[in-house]
Amino acid sequence: MQQPGKESVRQPFLAEENTEPAVEPAEDELPKPAVRGGKRTRVLIVPPPGLLSVLLAEPAIRAFGQAEASSREITICHEYADLFIGHPGVRGLAYGDAGELNESFDKVIYLRGEPRKGAAMDWMFDAAGQLGVRLEHQTPQIILNSFDFVRTQRFGLSKVPRPRVVLAPLSDSAESWLAAHSVELAQLLKQKLGAGLVYAGGGIGPAAEGAKDLRGKLTAREIAAVLQQCDLLISEEEETAALAAAIHLPIVYLGKNSWDCWPMKEGSSIISICPTGPEDVLGAVARLNPAWNAGRTTEGTVQ
Repeated sequence: MQQPGKESVRQPFLAEENTEPAVEPAEDELPKPAVRGGKRTRVLIVPPPGLLSVLLAEPAIRAFGQAEASSREITICHEYADLFIGHPGVRGLAYGDAGELNESFDKVIYLRGEPRKGAAMDWMFDAAGQLGVRLEHQTPQIILNSFDFVRTQRFGLSKVPRPRVVLAPLSDSAESWLAAHSVELAQLLKQKLGAGLVYAGGGIGPAAEGAKDLRGKLTAREIAAVLQQCDLLISEEEETAALAAAIHLPIVYLGKNSWDCWPMKEGSSIISICPTGPEDVLGAVARLNPAWNAGRTTEGTVQ
């Protein structure tokens, strides 16, 4: 699957300290004050490669940061480390080869394994076990700031009518239900909801007439900022769905089989379906927000 663009960085390895959250975190997520005179253990955490891996590792990293926060300074090393900008439990961000940073830290933790299709939650709990913490939150968290929204102004989202619906088809058009039915579904969304349409993620295939097609043009963090300015995501991509869940955007997740359903529900309104036609998707939208599409029912398989 094609990944969204990566955030370019000027420094190849250790970036500036991650000390100023852009959004005031909840009281129970604030790190505890450091013990006066005590030395903090500098910990480098290295999630597996890939966007989905780093997103699904975030709840475990958050729990690890809250546990013994007064004695640890955490740095994340990953190609998508910028997703932890403003994170209350993370002190620093690093990019590149973690092996070249080992001597700068007291402890280096490489998270083993990777999320597998249909078993993402299993790996999320395994990551927590590797860090020795209990997983209290099962949805990733991304903290966006004003600069993120300034960067997305160039895409003209303010001109897209509301409700704004984001479509994220798979990159393989032969495997993508959404690519095959995108134009028909877009017509229904416009007719029934008056929706403005945005395409995002790494997928390919035709875009509906008049839709804003941002596929392949955004970094992962920019996708999150675009999603934050929209009202609904309809996605076949796990990565884009995880980004949407991390900013609490309602999601209709499209799978091929009943076991293909998106597992995360906490913190975001998510419905997984196996659609047979565009009307099934519209019915799922009605379940998420009856005010948009009152009176419709979902005929597809719903989790």
